[in-house]
Amino acid sequence: MSFKRNAGMAVAVTAGVAGVLIMSTLPAQAQPGDRGGNGGNGGGFVVSCGFSHSASTDPIVMPGHAGMSHLHEFFGNTTTNEKSTGASLLTGSTTCDDRQDLSAYWVPALLQNGVRVAPVGARVSYEGRGGGVTAFPAGFMAVSGRTDQTAAWGCATSGQRPVFSSSVAAVPVCSGAAQLVAQITFPQCWDGSSLDTANHISHLAFATEMTGQAPICPASHPVQVPKVVLEVRYPGAAVGGAGVTLSSGAASTLHADIFEAWSGTSLQDRFGGRGQVGQRGQAGQQGQDGGRGGRGARGTQPAMIAV
Repeated sequence: MSFKRNAGMAVAVTAGVAGVLIMSTLPAQAQPGDRGGNGGNGGGFVVSCGFSHSASTDPIVMPGHAGMSHLHEFFGNTTTNEKSTGASLLTGSTTCDDRQDLSAYWVPALLQNGVRVAPVGARVSYEGRGGGVTAFPAGFMAVSGRTDQTAAWGCATSGQRPVFSSSVAAVPVCSGAAQLVAQITFPQCWDGSSLDTANHISHLAFATEMTGQAPICPASHPVQVPKVVLEVRYPGAAVGGAGVTLSSGAASTLHADIFEAWSGTSLQDRFGGRGQVGQRGQAGQQGQDGGRGGRGARGTQPAMIAV
């Protein structure tokens, strides 16, 4: 089985372009206070990835164009650059504690009162229940965030889960030993064929979720994949509050990119089943050429955002 990266999704850029407008698919309904990140609705696992490098590149939104993106902070795969593909990532190395995870994760750079603060690292949750969860194909890409349903800022003390604000535009002030945390969630229902789409998110949709039950995916996106929740932690120099901005703009522009690349069948094996696309592990091995739903989130609705 093969998977496709839709024609026309690569953004044409010229010198002097500061950003591009794209369409983003957002949940029609979600609970902003449901911040997830701890196994979600009944299962999953967490990968911890150290900070890798900074670069003004984006292999999803601006593939092949070095220096044309706002500054990004990269985690996971150490080889990530504007020319990265699923195949190239699988030959790279990683800062993640799970060496089978060769995926790349990145967020816009954070500035505190105009000064860049490098992140400490990222905590990546892969949430899902049972053998019906299908691994991402290598080379799968997505961008999520910029809404209260998919992005949030919070403070975390060692050994405790972060406490998040209800609006992505509101950055709390973290005092004492608390660290500033940025969280971005990706939907868990896939169209089953696209590695990426022109807006980098419409191939995903949020499921309907109810406590104690498996998520129900819409007919348009019938394949359940892991719900990815990315949490980025910052050192004490990032105290939060009104002084926080991003290389992409205001704090409310918080978003993240994921570029999936797991060795062999390792991601499918984590969920202990065949998934919904072909034989066990198939989705995790194909396509090498190549966002947070609250309880009751249903369907999608488009909105214009800048990346």
